[in-house]
Amino acid sequence: MKTKLFLLLTPILLCCFALLPIAQAAPSPSNVMVVNTPASPVPVRDVDNPARQPFHAEAVGGFADGASITGGILIPTVPAGKRLVIEHVSVFGAMLPGQKMVRARVMYRFSVFGHSLVISAQGSNADGSSDYFVASELIRFYDNDGLPVAWEAERDSSAGANLAGIDINCDGYFVDCPTCAQ
Repeated sequence: MKTKLFLLLTPILLCCFALLPIAQAAPSPSNVMVVNTPASPVPVRDVDNPARQPFHAEAVGGFADGASITGGILIPTVPAGKRLVIEHVSVFGAMLPGQKMVRARVMYRFSVFGHSLVISAQGSNADGSSDYFVASELIRFYDNDGLPVAWEAERDSSAGANLAGIDINCDGYFVDCPTCAQ
């Protein structure tokens, strides 16, 4: 009986001793000392975050009967001395039954540059009067030239008025930019 117990406990005991160096090698929290000259200080915080001035913009639009494209201004102008950074855009589209939202984008410089979003069908509402579509993406979009940021959406039909079918939201921040001339 003692031999069986010895044979059973010996491998367990050896494993404990084998794992001991791993447990001892784990780093422990410690203080960090920074040595530097007074002429070149070392930042110890995120120096960009305090400069960020958050914003949120929303626009609502729809499709006139006979129109397949709609759009408008999302942000009228970037203030002088600021740079706009858009980090997230989401679009909700409620289309007439059987119609699809096929394109949504955010753009600046009067449509020369833009970011198209990936659209996903969500299904229909309970009474079948609308088909829903969404797009929601993290992006990195910069503007500091004073021109408006616009949005545009397109459906796959031009039949029927859908006057409140699009809701677009964007979030980001402004940062001070003394070199941004407008």
